[in-house]
Amino acid sequence: MSNAPYRRPRADADEIIRAARRRARAASSRRRSLVGEAAETPVVDGSLAVQPEAAPVESPPIHERETEAIPTERARPVERPKAKPAPEPVEMPRPAFVGGVVALVVAGIVGLLLLNTVINEDAFHLQELRAENTELNQAEQALDSELSELNSPNNLEARSVEFGMVKPKNVTFLYLPDGETVEVPWGGE
Repeated sequence: MSNAPYRRPRADADEIIRAARRRARAASSRRRSLVGEAAETPVVDGSLAVQPEAAPVESPPIHERETEAIPTERARPVERPKAKPAPEPVEMPRPAFVGGVVALVVAGIVGLLLLNTVINEDAFHLQELRAENTELNQAEQALDSELSELNSPNNLEARSVEFGMVKPKNVTFLYLPDGETVEVPWGGE
């Protein structure tokens, strides 16, 4: 295969003209075969459509009496049928239509205001709940720190002295399997 890009063949102008003439001759012969050889050329609407010849219409015989009363066609003016007036338009009551549109707009605005009010109310309620949550978290932290302070050994010793408790001289241990008791002096630990 070659590396050259695909090229379309160029059209020759003389070739195009010859092809158009061939098509025109073929169309003319088809037209002649459909219509036949007529002395007059047929009336054509479009490229190949043929219309039939219009045959003259004979008028019915006119009586002599009527001929005298009716002027000739050239002398008689063309009478056109009288135009009927257009029917009057049906009028919608404008105040009702305008009132309906205004009511719809007002209802939409009131609905938007109510929706906005509800959204803002929920936002304020949410803000209050968040503030309350922050206060409760701070109180919980304060209580946790107070509890850990009260559970410290130094604080427990001070509170036990306040309630009248004293340090023992000996500590007694009881061993359960045989029920033996052992007394150990208090080391102060």
